[in-house]
Formats: sequence, C-alpha cells, structure tokens
Amino acid sequence: MPNTIDNYDDDQATRDALATVGSERTLHEFYGYFFGCMAAPKPALPSQCLPLLFDADKADFSSLEDADNLMAHLMSLWNFIARWKPEEEPCYFPETEYAPINAGFKQRGSDDQAMIQFFIRGLDQGGTRENDFSDDAIDAMHDLEDSTALLQKYSVQYAQKDPETPVGDPEKAAALFDELEEVVADSIARVTIGLKEAKSRAARKAAAAAMEEKQSKPGTRRRR
Repeated sequence: MPNTIDNYDDDQATRDALATVGSERTLHEFYGYFFGCMAAPKPALPSQCLPLLFDADKADFSSLEDADNLMAHLMSLWNFIARWKPEEEPCYFPETEYAPINAGFKQRGSDDQAMIQFFIRGLDQGGTRENDFSDDAIDAMHDLEDSTALLQKYSVQYAQKDPETPVGDPEKAAALFDELEEVVADSIARVTIGLKEAKSRAARKAAAAAMEEKQSKPGTRRRR
C-alpha cells in the first residue's frame, strides 16, 4: 500500500524520494528526529523542523514535482510516528536489510547511532531542558548514551576489516544489534513517557499566555 497522509507502509518509497532529490539524509535520521520532535515539551511542526534537516544537505528541490513527492512521504511518516503510543510499544526502526558482510554491519551500527543522535536533536529542537526529564527518562537517556558507545565500538571494529568479506557468524552479529536496538527502542519510549508532564506544563503555559494576549488587546472584555 502506498504512503498516504493517513497510512505509512513503505520505507523504500521514502528512501527513493530522498534519492531522487539527491538528499544525503537517511531514513534513520528522519525517524529519530521525528520521534524527538514529538517527545519534546514544545513539539515542532514539520514546517519548522524539516528546513533544519535539509539546511546543510545537498538536496535539489528545483523540481517542484520531486519536492512535493518527498514532502508527501515525509508527512506520511510524521503522521505515522504521531500515532505511536509509547506506553504500549517501543519505537519503530526503518525496515532495512543489511548484507551479512563487514560493510553491512558497519552501516547498521552507523544507522542506529544516527537515529539516537537525531532523536536528541529533535528533543533540542523542542526546547527540552534538563529539569524536564523524569527520573526514569534520565536513566533512559543514560541507556542511549551507553548504546551509542557500544554501537560506535562495533562500527569501528567492522570498519577496520575488509568491507566485502562475509562476517564469520552473521546470526550472532545480528543478534547483538537486535539486542541493542531493543534497548534503544525501549529507551526512546521511556524518554517520551517521561517528558509528558513537561509537555503538559508547556501546553498549559502556552494556553495561558495566549489567553493573556487575547485579553490585553483593545476591545477585549475580561470576564468578571
């Protein structure tokens, strides 16, 4: 089923749309960034965060048709992630097949690191502060740091080997990444849950500020 505003089901179609405009951004980066933006106390709108992702990118948007096609896929992904319920399941990773060679496992480690990195960028984009995190969310952020260190270690190990050589025990190697990705997915869910109170406070504050601004305008009557 193709990606639509109400249904996201095709990661490869989004990858193809990115490749068409010459973007160097990866789907793992978008997943991480969107999860971070939505977890933050002041969630950014797509119109605010997407320009930042493409700011230093080499994407060519001279073709309006290609640009519109890419934005349609990214908005489909955005809405898909917005429907995620972190209390019920861990976060999602892009569907990706990696070759059972050193280059494949190196790429998997790099992709997972990028997802964590861009998740944190999304949190920053949404104005997340240190005192916004619950105790468990802080623990989860530490788990993400530890996972990043291990992923980097694995990536370096595979980078030092011949890229085209098959991995000796690909099932064992894949299992190590599976376990790490489970930790990452669970940690992102815990951070998202742990920021909900801060998000509620930010929403109440924004609503109060909007009401105050409305009441301060000439001709606006305050209720007694």
